[in-house]
Amino acid sequence: MGAMRRFMAYLGFNGEPEEADDEAKSRRAAVVSLHAQKQMEIIVIHPQAYEEASAAADYLKARRPLVVNLQDAQGDASRRIVDFLSGVTYALDGHLYRVGEEIFLFTPSNVLITAESGRDASDGLDLFTRHRGDTDQA
Repeated sequence: MGAMRRFMAYLGFNGEPEEADDEAKSRRAAVVSLHAQKQMEIIVIHPQAYEEASAAADYLKARRPLVVNLQDAQGDASRRIVDFLSGVTYALDGHLYRVGEEIFLFTPSNVLITAESGRDASDGLDLFTRHRGDTDQA
C-alpha cells in the first residue's frame, strides 16, 4: 500500500488539499492578463524634401501607421517620397491608402485599412501617373 501512496503523492494527490490550494493561489498571483492592449500611435509627418523619406520609412519598419501630408513638398519630391514609401510598405506587407489630394496613409501589415463603401481604396492614386500641373486635356 505504501507504493500506491508514494505514486499518488508523486501525481500531486497527497491528501492535503489546503496546501495545494495555497500553492495554486500563489501561482495564480503571477498570472498577467492577456487582454491588456498596447495603445496604437499614428505618426503624422509633413516632409518637404525626399531626404526626409528614410525617417518615415523607419516608422513603418517599427510597425507604426504613418500619415504623410505632402502639401509642403517641393518640386517632384512628393512623387519620389510616395514611390519610396510605397516600396517600403510593399516590402513589409503593409497597406497604402490615399486620404486626400496630397495626404497618404501607410500602415504596417498588422493594421488594415477599411474604406467606406462606394469608395475604392485605390481612388485618386493618379499621383503615380501624372505630374503636378498636368491637366486632363488630351
